[in-house]
Amino acid sequence: MVPETDAPAAESSPAELPAAAHRTGTEAPLDLSDRRIPGLALGVGLALVGLGIGFLGVRMRRRREARDGPDPP
Repeated sequence: MVPETDAPAAESSPAELPAAAHRTGTEAPLDLSDRRIPGLALGVGLALVGLGIGFLGVRMRRRREARDGPDPP
């Protein structure tokens, strides 16, 4: 059982808050130039997606060939 306390929760005044709490509302939002993703990361991501789709296609084809036999020419 959790003991109950009569003391109210401690409220912190703005002077006691960390400096990061004060800066969050005053900072300007990031520009698009700050949020750019390097081209290498996009290329690697697309290559990995392509490899994953190719891998799934090969697995599905092998499973179908094992079940139905090879495709007719």
